[in-house]
Amino acid sequence: MRILISAKQNAVGLRAAKRLHKELVKFSDVEFDPSTAKKLKKFRGRGTAIKKFDGDLIISLGGDGTFLWTGYQARVPILPVRLEGYGFLCSVNFKELIKNMEMLQKKNYRIIPQMRLQCTKSRKGIIDRIFRGTYPLSINEIAFARKRPSKILDIEMSIAGCPPMRFAGDGVMFATPAGSTAYSASAGGAVLDPHLDAVIIVPLYPFNSKVKPIVVPANKKIHITVKSGDCALIVDGHSGDYFKADSEFVVEKAEPIKVVHFGENRFYDKFKKVFIDSEMPE
Repeated sequence: MRILISAKQNAVGLRAAKRLHKELVKFSDVEFDPSTAKKLKKFRGRGTAIKKFDGDLIISLGGDGTFLWTGYQARVPILPVRLEGYGFLCSVNFKELIKNMEMLQKKNYRIIPQMRLQCTKSRKGIIDRIFRGTYPLSINEIAFARKRPSKILDIEMSIAGCPPMRFAGDGVMFATPAGSTAYSASAGGAVLDPHLDAVIIVPLYPFNSKVKPIVVPANKKIHITVKSGDCALIVDGHSGDYFKADSEFVVEKAEPIKVVHFGENRFYDKFKKVFIDSEMPE
């Protein structure tokens, strides 16, 4: 096997990367992403770019943020491991991973496709797929937000070619079922079962508007026009760009990411444990 480790760049992540390396080298060739390899002085110069890694799988060590950062670059399945924080998108915690080394060695795991979104920008009849190169596909959400806090963003949105809806406020967000438990939920959107092939559209604090959060089938193309205001386009909280008024976009379903699970993904058990029973993580 060939496995790449991508770790959160703090003491907790780097300690876990060292420990995991000791377990994995017993049955696998182990590589690190360049940042982790550089921090672990013993492996400096032995880093592999995530985008270029073509082995069996990548293990991300940290939490949801590490998974999102790793995921948009990955071409192979990912096993997201929770070390700290909520880690709602993670398949296992670190102790569970160590216990399942034999299952990992025998490839006794499930690979579950997880929906992603892509955004396309239109300008003067030319289509530029801005999230095919510099920018990532979205695992969680794509947000169109006002760039200037003192200015309202005026948005026009059309779903599957229907007459457009227009509203003003902080912006609008498009979230996957995975992303429905994150920023979308904080903004008042519904939580979606991960088995649903759907997108949730959440207006961000609209001003004097009757437009409410909407859940639509994932095969519907959504057209967005920024009518007025400077817009910040943000993907999964870590990538994006800035645009002026009259910019037009299409948001639609993209190629899924492949996520590794050792057992059944018990979504409702996890939701209750993380969001209802637990306290704020340290």
